[in-house]
Amino acid sequence: MKRYEIRLPYPRSDRLAAAFPEMEAVQLGPKTTVLVGTLCDQTQLHGLLARIADLGLEIVEVRQDG
Repeated sequence: MKRYEIRLPYPRSDRLAAAFPEMEAVQLGPKTTVLVGTLCDQTQLHGLLARIADLGLEIVEVRQDG
């Protein structure tokens, strides 16, 4: 299991947070939200990234800890 942070260039909203229930949506500034959470493996990460792409959202950064 690894912890990931995925930075998105959007303000945090309930709709955005609800789209990714396995992650915590943290607002870093007026136009930045970071999805933070632990994923089991690369398959789960790729699924999450695919959902982000399917929603037409832009990704600024993906960071892995541990």
